[in-house]
Amino acid sequence: MKHMQRRQMTKGLLACATALVLCGPVDAGSVLEAVTANGKITVATEVAYPPMEFLKDGKVVGYGKDILDLIVADMGVELEQLQLPWDGILAGVLAGKYDLVATSVAIKEDRVDKYAFTRPLAVAETMLVKRHGDDGLAGLQDVNGKIIGVEIGSSQAQEVEALDAELKATGGSGFASISGFKSTDDMRLALAGGQIDIGTIPSFSLATMQEQRPDTFAQLANIGSGTLFAWVAHPNGADLRDRINESLAKLEQNGTLKELQMKWFGFEMDLPEDYLPEGAL
Repeated sequence: MKHMQRRQMTKGLLACATALVLCGPVDAGSVLEAVTANGKITVATEVAYPPMEFLKDGKVVGYGKDILDLIVADMGVELEQLQLPWDGILAGVLAGKYDLVATSVAIKEDRVDKYAFTRPLAVAETMLVKRHGDDGLAGLQDVNGKIIGVEIGSSQAQEVEALDAELKATGGSGFASISGFKSTDDMRLALAGGQIDIGTIPSFSLATMQEQRPDTFAQLANIGSGTLFAWVAHPNGADLRDRINESLAKLEQNGTLKELQMKWFGFEMDLPEDYLPEGAL
């Protein structure tokens, strides 16, 4: 009897341990309070998404970086910015490895109940780009049978898959293949080197790409209805998200966001305040 009781107790303890591993602490506390108490916010950024976030002379620069610096200053804390690849960056915030993902995360219905999204920082269509001087590609009518590159897990990847299905449904062959890359940098190198025929970027990135590598890339066509990009916190970090939103609202009201948009994009953006679908955190 005592042996059975010990076995049952052991099973109970294992079940509790498993629940803690799968679900995390019952009361994780306030993310914002922890950031304030530590005097530091740890942020993960994919620095391969110009002009939002990218490296220049070994430093992180861009539209998103300018905004992040202003928000961190407004919060009165120190910034620890980690440079990480897109692959796994969202899983990292769920695992509590950092407080915030301050990189361009598309607001999508299958994400809004998993992450605490901030207000959108930018909006863009998906742009298909080709090598400069490739006269064999003049528009969407020429993409059948071509190799297209996408960043794995990106909103552009989903829109390319939808376009491929549409091409086939209307009598075309669709893309010869859809090649996935871990970063947009890798994809752009493959396009420039001829390993793929078409690349995919947010529409606001072309000017920066052409500035960085003149006579290398050219616009082919835009697809999709427009994607909103924001930052995300852990689902328990809605308080941190709300504090960041307060700072973003100040930057919008005093005109700073528009100034930064003109600086990095050359045009202003109309960003909605009502940006999250039903069921979002």
